[in-house]
Amino acid sequence: MAETLLELYRKNPEKFRAFLFDIDGTVLLANTPIPGAPEFLDVLRKDHVPFFFLTNNCAQTHEEIAQRLTDAGIYAKPDEIISSGDPVPKYFMKKNKTGKAWKYFLVGRTPEIPGVIEYEKDPAKIMECDGVLHNAGKYDWAVVMTAILNFFLKFPEKPFIVTNPDMLNPMPRGVTLCSNGQMELIIALLKKQGIDKERIHFGKPFPAVYEEVKERLASVGVKPEEALAVGDWLNSDIRGANLAGISSCLVLTGLSKEEDIANHDETFCPEFIVSTLS
Repeated sequence: MAETLLELYRKNPEKFRAFLFDIDGTVLLANTPIPGAPEFLDVLRKDHVPFFFLTNNCAQTHEEIAQRLTDAGIYAKPDEIISSGDPVPKYFMKKNKTGKAWKYFLVGRTPEIPGVIEYEKDPAKIMECDGVLHNAGKYDWAVVMTAILNFFLKFPEKPFIVTNPDMLNPMPRGVTLCSNGQMELIIALLKKQGIDKERIHFGKPFPAVYEEVKERLASVGVKPEEALAVGDWLNSDIRGANLAGISSCLVLTGLSKEEDIANHDETFCPEFIVSTLS
């Protein structure tokens, strides 16, 4: 195990032509930079090595995520952000060939696509919808989750899209529930009613967001195998990169620890392990 990512980079500068960084648990903890993260990113900017922030956070726009990083002391630009919400428009444009806009109950926000998809945010009107898209954000848990539960009790066959597949998010004093962790409560209640409800995910480790990654890497002239994905969670950051053909690096500043690797198969195994970024 290299002590820091900076050491690894200095020993193999030609090996990594671009980097993909998870945000929470990797470069930030809440809104505080993880020690060493700003310094390493400054090195990459100085060396003119492109990098992107690859996050399952779809509750905020690229501009808001970039501003959150910048406010914390990690300068970021909106075009350096790739989020689990990015595949949503392509998904609906590819799926809906009916010539009529689908109506989805939306938790959070995402752009409407005229003629393809429109969104309903009033829980009282959820029964008029063709499916549910949970794109995270702040909402009234009691009202919204009750509405979604009753929707799938009545229409178990309709699609349930939970863009962010993460269960947990690291915080200074523990963890908080991500959108999929919140929706896991609904899944458990449906199962008790005999309904085994599947969700559709777009974020890490699922393929959809890595199609966005590959397009973004191509825009800077980098092949997937020439990039290194850095993250703190085996389940999403490491496994997603491995399945997409991208080298992976586990940083021990967030959810996963080195000893956790033994509990998983080879798809969860990082190529590199570092204690911090620098």
